[in-house]
Amino acid sequence: MARKLTFALALLVLVTAITGAGFANVIPTQITFGPNTTGSVSIGTTAAVFTPITGHAYQGASAGSFWISGATLDYSNSNSPYTFGPNSQTFTVTIGPDAMSGLLDVQALFINAKYGFFAGSYDITSATAGFRNTGFAPGQVVDIDFVTYKGNLSSGELNPSVPEPGTIGLVGSGLLAAAGMLRRKIKI
Repeated sequence: MARKLTFALALLVLVTAITGAGFANVIPTQITFGPNTTGSVSIGTTAAVFTPITGHAYQGASAGSFWISGATLDYSNSNSPYTFGPNSQTFTVTIGPDAMSGLLDVQALFINAKYGFFAGSYDITSATAGFRNTGFAPGQVVDIDFVTYKGNLSSGELNPSVPEPGTIGLVGSGLLAAAGMLRRKIKI
């Protein structure tokens, strides 16, 4: 009887974890930004030049601002996609009472007829609790990308390194199965 009750309870916990995993991410994590309100990005034949840029930032329905320091990034090769040597620009985001700061490392630039697509990584050096709770903790390196059009930063995004709810459910069910198997081996 105790085994059946334990099994039923384990099954209930598993079902609750799997169904709840789909709703686990109620706080939006991705930060989107753009368009810029000041500054510019010039894409030349040998380098991309950033003047200090400020603009709008959003996390879910919350709005704020971002800032990127100025820099000249020389190309490591002579055609698109362009790559850059090691570089770092200060990048800060403020949304409501929360602030985050770190170093932006632009790694590649893809150019088509009208747009420039920059991709890189963002090394977070400081973040308040609101950002830490959504996957942007100090010490993390997250992906960043942004698009420029006619010298303006038109849009971009920061994506935290947090597992998807489905992944969390699978890990939980695997741990539950492993615990059941271990329990059986000990009793035999």
